[in-house]
This record gives sequence, C-alpha cells and structure tokens, in this order.
Amino acid sequence: MGIHDVGSLSLGQWTAIVKTWNAAHASEDAPLAPPTVDEFELAYARARGLH
Repeated sequence: MGIHDVGSLSLGQWTAIVKTWNAAHASEDAPLAPPTVDEFELAYARARGLH
C-alpha cells in the first residue's frame, strides 16, 4: 500500500482501510461493488469532518 509509517494514519484512514480490506476478502464468490454516488459523498464528508 505504500504506507511507510502506519502510526501516522488517522483513525478515519485506518477505519477505511480495514473496512475495504474486510469487504474485499469477505467472499470470493461475491465481487465488491463500488459505492454509489451517495455512499461516496457521505464517506467523503465523514472523512473530512463535515457530517
């Protein structure tokens, strides 16, 4: 992933990495669907502290 110092990640960054990892490795039968525009906008707002 190119992260040289994991300790420098924010809690939001770490949460996003873990959630994505878990979703990607949950099941080999079901492909990971991309987020909808609304889901993306909400996640972006939360990451920026706007929600």
